[in-house]
Amino acid sequence: MAEALAGIVCGYGLALVATPLAAIALLRARATSPQLQRLLPEGTSLIAVSVILHTFIFLTFTALGGLLGLLLAGLDGRSPEGGLGSPNRAFTAFIIATAAIAVVPLALFASRQRLPLLAGGLLFAGVFGWLMPYLAQWGPGGG
Repeated sequence: MAEALAGIVCGYGLALVATPLAAIALLRARATSPQLQRLLPEGTSLIAVSVILHTFIFLTFTALGGLLGLLLAGLDGRSPEGGLGSPNRAFTAFIIATAAIAVVPLALFASRQRLPLLAGGLLFAGVFGWLMPYLAQWGPGGG
């Protein structure tokens, strides 16, 4: 149970960081994208975009965090050894591999967005791969 709660907390924290960054990126990308110019016309409030984005990002990241927490709980019972700077080496390796598979191909082809994509992948791996196992240990019922 502590693992799922840690995942939800990490997902919510990541959503709080990602929402304003995504809103600003969308409004900046509007200058070069005709689709975004129609979707977000000039004068669109950054706060309104942030509220809509936060709803989606919050639900997505907290659900993902809860699922990753359940995965961490399952791996803790089978493979609890530490490594890679984490209390659960197998889980952290899985998160690093998942982030790399999701981000590296996009970063190779989107040269203008390379730095934000790599930073987002590192943030994802750091929050879910390292912070979440420690939060699960520190939480109620944790090891």
